[in-house]
Amino acid sequence: MKRKFLTLVALTAMSAAFAQTKSTGTVTIGGMTVKIDLDSSANLATYTLTGPSNKWFAIGLNSTSMSSNTDIVQYGTSLLDRSLPGGHSAPTTDATNNLTLVSNDVSGTTRTVVATRPLSTGDSKDYTFNYDTITTLNIIWAIGPNTTVSSEHDTKGTSRLTFSTVAGVEDAAKVENLLVYPVPASNTITISNQAGLLIDTVRIFDINARLVRELSPASKDETTTIDVASLDNGTYFVEITGNGNKTVKKIQVKH
Repeated sequence: MKRKFLTLVALTAMSAAFAQTKSTGTVTIGGMTVKIDLDSSANLATYTLTGPSNKWFAIGLNSTSMSSNTDIVQYGTSLLDRSLPGGHSAPTTDATNNLTLVSNDVSGTTRTVVATRPLSTGDSKDYTFNYDTITTLNIIWAIGPNTTVSSEHDTKGTSRLTFSTVAGVEDAAKVENLLVYPVPASNTITISNQAGLLIDTVRIFDINARLVRELSPASKDETTTIDVASLDNGTYFVEITGNGNKTVKKIQVKH
């Protein structure tokens, strides 16, 4: 009985939401702040950088020195996608700009720049974010004496950013609000998906946590019908996964 109780607790715990987003949070380094968000569903990296509004500022990814081919994000009077040639030479602008400027706001003496790019751009000059494996990222940073990006930096340094998983609140709410009916069911159950969430997988477990059915509807349909006519009478748990979040619904089958 104790084993069965623990199994049921484990199944119920599956309903806790987990996300497909990672973030470093806002990290202060020198006279700058850096925040990098990774969204695996959208295949998107978002940079939020702050620095002095009257000087250029930049970060270099996956490096602890001014090594060759370090991917550089820099702002002076415009957003630049750049890379280092090696040595102590200034970065050069990439042939292809893979950065998209989302916003550029100045408040007092502080500039806040938000930019996006794909996790992998396919450009050898750009760092590739591997969402599944990334936990930390070494960066270099620098701030210039003015907004002329060719001028030598005034201050510089290194830092290590740590990525943590961020709860996907909106999708978590959508998946938690999915309804499964009727209860009890005889031949079929229906999943009501009024929010239009992409349902990836549906798995049905018996009271002993044995997997008895698994489907991959990959559907945003308002209703998904599942045949349970072959299941024995009893209690089951329906685990529904949508956009990286899970919920578990309890049902009864009675023929």
